[in-house]
Amino acid sequence: MNDLKHVGPRTVVWLNEAQHYIGASQGVGEQIASALRSLLLNRQATPILILGTLWSNYATEYTNLPTPGNPDLYPQARELLAGRLISVPDNFDAVAIRDARIMASAGDPQLAQALKQAQDGRLTQYLAGVPALSDRYRMAAPTVRALIQAAMDGRRFGVVNHIAGNFLAHAAEDYLTDAEYLTLGSNWLDEALRESNRPVHGDLAPLVPVRIRGASYRHLLHRNEIGSSKYRLADSLEQLGRLERNKFCPPTSFWEAAHEYLTDATELANLAIAAHDRHRLHWARRLTRRVEEQRDASAVIRLADIWMEKNPDLAELLYRQSAEMGIARAMNCVGYLRENCGDRDEAEEWYRRASEAGDGEATYRLAEMCENLGDAEEAERLYRQALDLGNTEALGSLGRIVSDKGGGDLEAISLFTRSILLMTRQAARATIGRLDRVTGARQSSLGPWKSRKTVAHSILAIEEKGDAGDYPGFLDAVADASRNGDTYGIMCHYLLFRPEEGEQAEQMLGRAGRGGNSYALIEFAINQKKAGKLKEAEALYRALIGSGDDAPLASLADLMKEAGNLEEAESLYWRAIEAGNIYAMCRLSELKEYSGDYAGAVEIAVQAADAGDAAAVNALSRERASREGFDDPWPYGLDPDGTATAESW
Repeated sequence: MNDLKHVGPRTVVWLNEAQHYIGASQGVGEQIASALRSLLLNRQATPILILGTLWSNYATEYTNLPTPGNPDLYPQARELLAGRLISVPDNFDAVAIRDARIMASAGDPQLAQALKQAQDGRLTQYLAGVPALSDRYRMAAPTVRALIQAAMDGRRFGVVNHIAGNFLAHAAEDYLTDAEYLTLGSNWLDEALRESNRPVHGDLAPLVPVRIRGASYRHLLHRNEIGSSKYRLADSLEQLGRLERNKFCPPTSFWEAAHEYLTDATELANLAIAAHDRHRLHWARRLTRRVEEQRDASAVIRLADIWMEKNPDLAELLYRQSAEMGIARAMNCVGYLRENCGDRDEAEEWYRRASEAGDGEATYRLAEMCENLGDAEEAERLYRQALDLGNTEALGSLGRIVSDKGGGDLEAISLFTRSILLMTRQAARATIGRLDRVTGARQSSLGPWKSRKTVAHSILAIEEKGDAGDYPGFLDAVADASRNGDTYGIMCHYLLFRPEEGEQAEQMLGRAGRGGNSYALIEFAINQKKAGKLKEAEALYRALIGSGDDAPLASLADLMKEAGNLEEAESLYWRAIEAGNIYAMCRLSELKEYSGDYAGAVEIAVQAADAGDAAAVNALSRERASREGFDDPWPYGLDPDGTATAESW
């Protein structure tokens, strides 16, 4: 990372698997992202190219804004990626296929074979040996497949790709059926590991041992010291696992193995969050305790965040532990919890500790306290300090104080303009995030709130004027971009003026939609629905679906449910689920409950929890607890290991 400071012009910085850099744990990834941003802004280093590969799930994770009340883990990575993501297609288009045929005819036999055998233009995957690896996995013996699936689930839940052998061995047991387990030989594990390491053509293997310099791996394997070994899952199988197993929750042996054998706090925290999201609360609690034992402050605070709703007392305990280990955000969270409980004195003490440790949000809260007490001078000082610490909420508050004080009109205008631009950005991103949630779409990897038809110079003009505090220039740039049909400018214009210009705002959304911005059309349909124009909203949804866009399926199903057409609503929900919208499961569960099919509602809710959305299980738990007079809904509908089942209802 330090070497980036010495990079000169005409250099290519290659980040293979960029998530290993900008997504590194304990804040290292954010430091790398910040260093890369600084390099891009360094005029003395230009021209320069920073190039890397990033899977879509990581792109979504790094670019999405956090939901309210949750920490912002990737602010530097998000700014680094904003407007710079290029979606790489899964297959070659007709033009590329034509060019490949020309190259193959010139004497490239491998390319000629790929063109002959690859389906749907997926030449790269074929050449990389993916089909053979996929076939090996699908045709593998049950023991080999169990090891691979345990590794797949470990990787998709955040276990590093040097997977401990003892974890895999224990985790794999419940991936086998009872009949398969009873027929295991005494040497099944060694045989399965050797088979998983047998390469296909191209010297690729599904699961290979990590070679450790200075150690005889064969000697370790011969002595069956599985705990001393590490294994790496093939990248293509990891991706296949993310696609094919995204609706499956690992069995009990997986969680047992994680609790027993994993020691890295980040891995344990990742798995605790995965268990929590899937309503495996028993294992989420046990893995949380294991994280506490590791005394890793960053991992502890992540778990505090997830327990806020279901167990606020545990959350505060974890925040306090992390705060005592020096994490400024944890200090701020303790202060926030104390303030909510009415303990202003302790809240202020924690805010001051967090502020002194460099937390901008805590400094902002202190400034609010001072302003409420009438100490405008101290409030101004603290708002400026919060702004210096990166808390942009302070822009509007500081502008208000400066304008009230008098004599600072130019500074106030600059502060308000910067605040407006920020609000526009946040509103746009929040709109995209809301639509992602409503529709189940995952289009944010194209770049948050920016469509494919964005005009780069329009973005720069708008943001440069806004960042410089040039309010008239900012408005002119937005208007110019909107008039020119730039969908980014149209969305900015819409977000800025929709409260005052209802009809004009709707026209802007229509223009953006005609420019290819499907988000704008969905937003338009949502607005039509809010206005009671259900037929118009339905027509927009059906037109989008008819053009091949699956995103509105669940929203159209909602409309059909409201109209009383439950049969079509259920059909549309199933289509949305098949298209990958796991959130539609929650709404289908609600539909089942609404129609009186409680067993069906629970069955779908459990499937949703297995896929990582426990909202339906939580809602049904609360509904049952309320109906039967329980105070605490969380234990009901759970097996001893924390698994929700239809039978337990």
